[in-house]
Amino acid sequence: MAHTSSPLSFDPRHFPIDDQLIPWGVSLDEAEALLSPRPWLRPFGGWPNLRCACRAVLGLPAVECNLRGPARRKPVMEVSYELATPPDHAGTGPADPAYWVTSLTHVLGPPSQAGPTSFAHGGWSSVAYTAKWAGPLLSVGLSVFGGVRQAESGLASAGLYFDWQDELTAARPFYEAAQAASAALAARFSQLTTRAQVFDTQQQQRIFGYDHTPLPTGVPVTETHWRQSQRALYQDGLLKTPAPLQGRLRNEQVALWPVPGQAAWALSTHYDTVVLAHTGAPAVELLTIHPAKGAGYMALSAGDLRLSDRYGAPGLPKLAAALEQAGFSVSRYEDHDC
Repeated sequence: MAHTSSPLSFDPRHFPIDDQLIPWGVSLDEAEALLSPRPWLRPFGGWPNLRCACRAVLGLPAVECNLRGPARRKPVMEVSYELATPPDHAGTGPADPAYWVTSLTHVLGPPSQAGPTSFAHGGWSSVAYTAKWAGPLLSVGLSVFGGVRQAESGLASAGLYFDWQDELTAARPFYEAAQAASAALAARFSQLTTRAQVFDTQQQQRIFGYDHTPLPTGVPVTETHWRQSQRALYQDGLLKTPAPLQGRLRNEQVALWPVPGQAAWALSTHYDTVVLAHTGAPAVELLTIHPAKGAGYMALSAGDLRLSDRYGAPGLPKLAAALEQAGFSVSRYEDHDC
């Protein structure tokens, strides 16, 4: 195997781009400055991301990499690498996973889980084999493709994925500002002289948060602090619902109320609130998914807040009408639950 960099240089506090180590915690903007000058490839959809050619990672030949974060000013949370097709691989099917697993085991130790998938012969768009190295704050995954993929920078037969899971550290620069914004909203709510409009749905509205990591061990952190950190890290537009309103709302209810002193309205679940200003308001969409293979459902999105309900339930359409009455434009879409 032709290694172009030493696998012993791996440091879980950094992610490697060729021979350059970038510390976890830098933002996408900072990573771009550290890695420049270099030609950047067209970004993918989803989270903001940086793509560029990459020759090697952990000693394995690569063709390109992708750095992803929830916003340009937020930390890089995911880095993926397209791994080059082995030089002795013939044909268009999956390459031998041992080509990568042996080297990665030397660097990272034995994988916590590994094995073939049920799509071993699904072609280049499928994944034939996966392996995972799960650490307390960094997870590394390998996916061996079902065939050879033509990446923009060369032929690739596998992907390597770094997920930085230290959300408390990543959120720290944004946590206090998010808490202050929630406190300011609570202060304005205390000045409210009219009752909030309350809409009943037929299912619980969930608190924002990702359950992809367990609570950090050995760290004095509560579930509430963890969720608030996730909100500060991933969703700039979500605030904590003021405590007095929390006490009035069941998990199945949504409240709409004018923000005192602002040309804005707030939309609140029991846990999360989004503020909708009349100037530059985020898009509001009502989605009706009619039954087909599935049972169908209703959904309403307003900025970073996502609401859902059973198909045919009246709560979200009534809320959409109230938002329009408050001066907001609501786009309506329909589809089938296929």
